[in-house]
Amino acid sequence: MDRLRGARGPVLLYLLTGFANVLAFGYQFVMPRFLRPGEFAILTQLFGILLVESIGTQVIQTAMAKLAAQYRARDDDAALHVFVRRWLVRIVTFGAPPALLLALFAGPLSQAIRVSTASVVLLGITLFLAIVLTFTMGLLQGLGRFVWLGGDLVAQAGARLALGTGLVLAGAGVDGAFAGASAALLVGLLISLIPLRPLFKSARAATPAAHLARDETRFFLLAALVLLAYAGLTNVDAVMARALMSADDAGNYSAAITMAKVILFAPVAVGYLVLERTARAHERGHDTDRPLLIALGFVLATSGAVALAYIIRPGLFAAIIVGPQYPRAAEVIPVYGLAALCNALLSIWNAYFIGRGRMRIGLLLGLALIVEVALLSTYAHDALTATLVVTGVAFATQLCAVATFAIDRPARRPTIPLRA
Repeated sequence: MDRLRGARGPVLLYLLTGFANVLAFGYQFVMPRFLRPGEFAILTQLFGILLVESIGTQVIQTAMAKLAAQYRARDDDAALHVFVRRWLVRIVTFGAPPALLLALFAGPLSQAIRVSTASVVLLGITLFLAIVLTFTMGLLQGLGRFVWLGGDLVAQAGARLALGTGLVLAGAGVDGAFAGASAALLVGLLISLIPLRPLFKSARAATPAAHLARDETRFFLLAALVLLAYAGLTNVDAVMARALMSADDAGNYSAAITMAKVILFAPVAVGYLVLERTARAHERGHDTDRPLLIALGFVLATSGAVALAYIIRPGLFAAIIVGPQYPRAAEVIPVYGLAALCNALLSIWNAYFIGRGRMRIGLLLGLALIVEVALLSTYAHDALTATLVVTGVAFATQLCAVATFAIDRPARRPTIPLRA
């Protein structure tokens, strides 16, 4: 009975995240049809830039989840409260300036990346909202508040679909589509504050201390390297596409990227669970391999089924997901789907290694990113060649992650938390 009760949160998180992915798919389904191919390529570029520039927000969520799970495993509420107070101040203090700079220099930046000034201003606003939101989401993840976490993801996806679609239909174009995504983050932030209110109240009264402060900061920096490399690896092609290809090719390539997001983002809930479970089990000296292998098998079965469907009937799914105005997407997606599958599995590996504090995986990801950028810049002047480059790098990185796991296996035993 206790095991069933303990499984309730993870199961609900997976179901809610699945529903959120359906709503997110609705956004991706609508936008290629309401925007022209060139406009849709701009929207894809904006999201690619946002994902790369907001790497700090991903670091915040990952580190918050890891450290909150660690303190929870120790039943050390005092340390948790000090930790929350210290990092809330730091995040607000250091999160606002980059967002403000984006807004102040929106004019020249918009010319450099060939988007509207309003879009660059929105990038700044979105970055700040994402920084604070991922702080609260990381706490929900690390503390095992999975139902609230899943519900928040549903609210964000629903708000993005409703607001983005409404603004595009009102004639706001790409700026409206992106503004809907920005507003959705505000909705998610407000919801996440509800279950965390008691924690913030206790943290406000906590006595400042240096407990693990140096190790926490070091872990944040190392996690930043890992996640920056992963974000670059999975988004740099979207950012570079418009510069490397013709407008038509870039539009078709962006359509294939949109189709692949179903594969890449489907296991997001699994990654949340792997990180929390691995960090807690590692802290208590329990087995960390079994949850990892189960998660990898699950992602291979679910995301792998979508990748297989893209191989068998690419034309059918391209017409359903992105519409007939992207005819060459069907040529690209069978191969690009394999790249997305490798990267989906890689996200699980990242959650596992970060959960155990084994941050050297960042060196592997950084090297893969350098190789991918070099190959794209040299060879990828059309959609199909770019796809072959991305897929080759993704497959090679996956093999290296497996090799890292195998090499590290004999030495796996309880270690000091936060050790790189």
